[in-house]
Amino acid sequence: MKLAGKAAIVTGAGSGIGRATATLFAREGARVVVADINLQGALETVEAIKATGGSATCVKVDVSLPQEVEEMVQRCLLEYGALDILHNNAYWAPVSRPLVETTEYEWDRTIDVTLKGVFLGCKYAIPEMIGRGGGVIINTASTAGLTTSPAFAAYMAAKGGVVQITKSVALDYGSKGIRCNAIAPGIIETPATKEQLDDPQMHRQMLSRCLVGRIGQPDDIARAALYLASDDSSFITGHVLVVDGGRLAT
Repeated sequence: MKLAGKAAIVTGAGSGIGRATATLFAREGARVVVADINLQGALETVEAIKATGGSATCVKVDVSLPQEVEEMVQRCLLEYGALDILHNNAYWAPVSRPLVETTEYEWDRTIDVTLKGVFLGCKYAIPEMIGRGGGVIINTASTAGLTTSPAFAAYMAAKGGVVQITKSVALDYGSKGIRCNAIAPGIIETPATKEQLDDPQMHRQMLSRCLVGRIGQPDDIARAALYLASDDSSFITGHVLVVDGGRLAT
């Protein structure tokens, strides 16, 4: 019960990494706001948490919209009286799109959700956390924000920005009790990567870069998020934790 009594928000928690993280946080004692633009997915996550005795509520949110993000934070405060942990996990990006072939809409939407969404989450959560003595922010970055990936220009730009926002928040608000870290996943088997992994050639290529001999699972990232959210990492901030099965080593 590493998060006993804590109140947490997890965005993009209707599936994949977000669902795994929200579920694990709840198992470890946190009360969780399950936030997602997909309300049905969020409801399913809440039901799964409650089925095992956990505490959760859901909120539909487009993390690119300031009013909705602010309302998400206020919902957590209304439901649980606190906000101790924020996991900015939601993202959007086109797949297999070199820069010239990326439409302006795709570029704007990627930046708005994947990067601006992290900015807005931090903007509205930090004052509430400071008012209660501090808190923990975890941002989902990516190995694509640390190295190159083919045909992924918008996503790489957004995730590179997430890395820098993480360090900026850690620097500016560490003295006020805020720890801020990022997780950089490699290839993870989620609904978002299903199309790529269902392609045998693409699957072999991706697997060849995983030195541990398997594709990552959402629980691999959830366990890293739990570590960063808990007091086990109390001396860690401004850090990007790579969880990629060895991809960057290749």
